[in-house]
Amino acid sequence: MKKSVNPRRFPIFHVPHDGTECPPELMEWNCVPEDVFLAYHSEMRDLAVTEMVPPAFRKNTVRFPVSRLLCDVERFIGPEEVMEQYGMGFCYEKAYDGSSIKKPDGRCRSLAKSWYDRHHLAVNRLCRQHTHILFLDMHSYTDKIIPPFARAEGRKTPDLCIGTDPVYTPAWLTGLVQEVFSGEGFSTAENVPYSGVYVPEAVMDGTAGCDFAGVMLEFNRRCYCKEDGTPDRNRLDLVQSLISRILDMTGAL
Repeated sequence: MKKSVNPRRFPIFHVPHDGTECPPELMEWNCVPEDVFLAYHSEMRDLAVTEMVPPAFRKNTVRFPVSRLLCDVERFIGPEEVMEQYGMGFCYEKAYDGSSIKKPDGRCRSLAKSWYDRHHLAVNRLCRQHTHILFLDMHSYTDKIIPPFARAEGRKTPDLCIGTDPVYTPAWLTGLVQEVFSGEGFSTAENVPYSGVYVPEAVMDGTAGCDFAGVMLEFNRRCYCKEDGTPDRNRLDLVQSLISRILDMTGAL
């Protein structure tokens, strides 16, 4: 495998969904007992993906600390967000199985948006500081939480879903991720069962003025967790080493 001839890129790791904090001011609108809410949080959070980031690059990580069930920073705010129809917009009303977990009003949404805005400001600021960016949007999932509309009957889900964007994910990056992970026995699929990659506002509106190459890495928990659901250190280390290889191949700083 030859090294990329692309310009050296500054890597940014985006970790939006493994936060565990539950600020009291955002919990007031829950309509289920706290233990039920936390059980849904445990099932729907991105488990241990921060640990997949190579230690030398963790300073380049933008991690959202709050539970995604209280504020999901990768949703749009407004009618353009398709997940709103399922009660899973930026301020969740329902869990993955359709159960009501919150009854947010305007006050709740305003408080959640303040957390949302701070996170987006941090990502945008980082994008404006560098001319060439490699953006890795880190996620995990389980078959259990896949929404019905995203399920493919009779088709096994991949160990790694590679989320791409037709504008911001170059073909060489998709191919490199596929090659590196499939070479170590991981099954991969592009935009299955989830699709796309988070693209910061400053990139989309041009104010960042950067050359942006982004990809979503969405790992099925089964490929790095033990049977009891806890992360397997050896498997996490393997994922970490493969991501390091991708950084090296893309000339990451």
